[in-house]
Amino acid sequence: MTVDVQRSGLYCVVSLLTAKAKAKGRGQGKAKAESVRQQARHEAKEVTRASRGRRRAHGKEEAINETRQRLRTKLLQRQLTRGPAAKPGEERRGVLVELAKLQTEAGQQRSAIKLLQEALDMSPDDTDFQVRTPLLALYMDRAMTEEASSMLKGPLFEMGADAEAASNAKTEAATVGLYSLALLSYIKIHVLQDCKKKDRDGKKAEVLQRLQAAHRHNPFVAEYIAFAPAFEQDFPLGCELPPAASEGILERKLLEALRYCCQLGGRGQISVWQDSGPFVRKFVREALFEGEAGPDATTDVKGDETEVDEPPPLPPLPAASSQEPPVLTRWRRAREAAMQLWASDIATEAGLGEGQEECEEEEVSFTDDDAVDDDVC
Repeated sequence: MTVDVQRSGLYCVVSLLTAKAKAKGRGQGKAKAESVRQQARHEAKEVTRASRGRRRAHGKEEAINETRQRLRTKLLQRQLTRGPAAKPGEERRGVLVELAKLQTEAGQQRSAIKLLQEALDMSPDDTDFQVRTPLLALYMDRAMTEEASSMLKGPLFEMGADAEAASNAKTEAATVGLYSLALLSYIKIHVLQDCKKKDRDGKKAEVLQRLQAAHRHNPFVAEYIAFAPAFEQDFPLGCELPPAASEGILERKLLEALRYCCQLGGRGQISVWQDSGPFVRKFVREALFEGEAGPDATTDVKGDETEVDEPPPLPPLPAASSQEPPVLTRWRRAREAAMQLWASDIATEAGLGEGQEECEEEEVSFTDDDAVDDDVC
């Protein structure tokens, strides 16, 4: 019995010593872990301080602009709740449009959409296109296709005979509308293949017609889309654009195309085109710049021979001059890179052979009438 008691006591002592040792080890481990966490926090703070210092040293102008935008945003938000802008009217509409622009630049697209929708409800005519143009771009960026399609049913993109005499705001609205319609049609027919098999050829022809209409209105947008990797070197997404240096039509169309591709919708509509799939650049390039004669080609009959006089695939630029607008100089440089990309694309596609066909998606036909929506596309 004595032996059993001794054994029992020894077991208790050993157990206590073991528990104490474990507790001590846990304490040391906890202290060590706490020390590691403190060191990590200290290093993180140092990195933050260093990065703040770099921003002050190298991004002073950018930081000032961000501060100004924040202050301006707060001021506009206060104006919506007090003063003349608190009541429906032209002043409130102006505040809503400006605030929506600031929030779009800050990446707050949802808030910007709500503000523009309120402004459009307040003034449905939108004669200056200050609401519908950015709102349509935001709808496209957020993949709100139903809302975008509904807006495209109106006169936003219809120019008619007064295209030459139209205001700059109206021509830019038409650019956004025509290219948005072409993109929605392309996605529906070429990506989703949401049409009956017997109607596919007719629908593809309709997509081509809509793309050609957009191209005739502003060919520089299509040029950027087809050769985006080259143009993004000189005109990256979100880039700042210089104000128009003249009243020339060429410079106006270039700036209009760049606003559409690089700025509208918060990240530029070129991102929306690229998100539609890997073959969209090839489709635009082949549809507009390669292949058979386009709708602008003319024929000249000489005896038994018929000559087709087709305009150059890319819109011609004037001879280089030291007095030309800066945006034209940059576009000229980007086009040179685009020509190299064009040659590279063609060579790559020619070398792929059967591999290119394997990469393309298999065609899927929809035969259920309920699966086809022909409202817009």
